[in-house]
Amino acid sequence: MLKALALVALLMVGAFSARTYADAAPPLDKSITKAASTKSQGGHFKSFTGKIIGSNVRMRAKADLDSHIIDELAKDEYVVVTGEKGDFYAVAAPSNLKAYIFRGFVIDSVVEGDRVNVRLAPDREAPIVGHYSTGHPIDGKICKGNKKWLEIDAPKGTEFFVAKEYVEYAGKPELKAVQDRRKATVTQLLESTSLLSQGEMRKAFHEIDIERITHNYQTIINDYSDFPRFVASAAKELSAVQEDYLHRKIAFLEAKATKMSKGQRSDDIYAVSHHAQDNISATDRMKVWEPVEEAIYLSWASMHHAKTIDDFYADQKLKSQTVSGILESYRDPVKNKPGDFVVKDRDVPVAYVYSTQVNLDDFVGKRVNLIVSSRPNNSFAFPAYYVLEVE
Repeated sequence: MLKALALVALLMVGAFSARTYADAAPPLDKSITKAASTKSQGGHFKSFTGKIIGSNVRMRAKADLDSHIIDELAKDEYVVVTGEKGDFYAVAAPSNLKAYIFRGFVIDSVVEGDRVNVRLAPDREAPIVGHYSTGHPIDGKICKGNKKWLEIDAPKGTEFFVAKEYVEYAGKPELKAVQDRRKATVTQLLESTSLLSQGEMRKAFHEIDIERITHNYQTIINDYSDFPRFVASAAKELSAVQEDYLHRKIAFLEAKATKMSKGQRSDDIYAVSHHAQDNISATDRMKVWEPVEEAIYLSWASMHHAKTIDDFYADQKLKSQTVSGILESYRDPVKNKPGDFVVKDRDVPVAYVYSTQVNLDDFVGKRVNLIVSSRPNNSFAFPAYYVLEVE
C-alpha cells in the first residue's frame, strides 16, 4: 500500500515538472516586444518633441543601461518621444536609419521565411529591430561591407530609448520635422558661406563681396539661435573673415596712397571697385535672400502643420498690400540693409524691397505697382517688403 502511494506521488511530481518545463518556453527577444510593451504602459501617452539637454547622450536599443548603444545625441538635438518605460523615454528612430536583412531570405525582392530578423548592422550578433515574414516586399541594396546582407530602411515604428533625465519637452511632435528642415537649411547655408568666403578672399581687394559674406553669416547668427553650434561657427568664421578683410583693406589703401603720391589718379582705382559691384548678377542678389525667406517660412510652418512653402506664399498674398513708385537699385554697401531695391515717390524713398521670385532688375527705372508682404526693416528709416508680384 505504501509503495503504491509513493508511486502515485512520484507520478504527480513528474507530471507537474513536465508541465512547468513546457510552460517555461524561452521568451521572445525583448527587442521584438519592446514596441508593444511601451504602448501598453503608455496607452494614454501623448507624443511630443523632446530636446536633448546633455552632451553625448546615449540612445539605446532597450530601456536598460546595459543595452546596445545606437548613437550618441548632441546637446540641443531633437527627438520625437513616443512612449515611456521606467526611467526611459521611447523615441522614434532617426529618419535616415538603415537596417539589414540576410540576403538568403530574400528572393526576387520578397521575403521567404517566417519572422526573419531585421538587424541594425550586417552581423548576426547585431541588435534586432524587427521581423519580416514571407511575402513582405523588400526595397534594398547589397551592403558594401558584407555582400551577404541587404541594406534597407529601418522598419516603420522602430524606436529606441533615452534616459528621461536628459530630455525636456520642446513642443508638439511636428516640431521635430520643422527643426530638421531648419537644421538642413542652416547646415547648407554655413557650408555655402564658408566656400563663398574662401573664394571671395582669394580675389583682389576691390572685387571682394564682403557684404554678401557678412549678410549670410549674420543670417545664421540672428535667425538660427536655436542651433548654438552653428551660430558659434558662423560667429567665429565671420570674425576671421572680417579681420582678414581689414588687413587687406589697409594694404589696399597704403598701395593707393603710394600710387597717388606718384601722380596716379585715385578715381581709376575706385572705378574698378564700382564696376565689380555692377557685375554681381541679378540671380546672385536674389539667392542672398533665400535663407532669410526660408527662416520666415519655417517660423510660419511651426504654427501651420503640414503646410508647404507654396502655401506660405499663398497666405502671404492673401494678406498682401500694394506699394507704388519708381523702382531703383540700392547698391550701397550698408550693413544689414533690408533690400536690394528702393521704391521712390517723387524722388522720396518710401520702401525697401527684395524678392526671390521676381527679377526686379527688369523693372529698374520704371513706375511699378508691387504686390508685397511686410518684412523686418532692420531699424532703417522706411518699411521693408518682399515682392510677390509686379503689376
